[in-house]
Amino acid sequence: MVDIPHKVMVCPGCAREVPSGAPYCPYCCGEDGREGALKRGGFIGGIFGLMAGGLAASVWFAFIGPEHATWNATLGMVFGGVIAGLVLGLIHQRKR
Repeated sequence: MVDIPHKVMVCPGCAREVPSGAPYCPYCCGEDGREGALKRGGFIGGIFGLMAGGLAASVWFAFIGPEHATWNATLGMVFGGVIAGLVLGLIHQRKR
């Protein structure tokens, strides 16, 4: 019988050794992987919220006109979209 040497897997996020056969890093993603899923859901939701908020702000800016649109309202729409997307992404991943 020939022993096959185990490859040492190193997590790219925390640079710790990952137990062989583990589908995720238990240090970064938690014991059951939920922490990593929540981070991923929040990030993806924030990106979609950024796109939706930017689209809403650009439509509003075109409708109102550049002389009446203020930076506060425009940036508020964009950042509101980011926050809403972040929260919805976290909720969506939590339900799984």
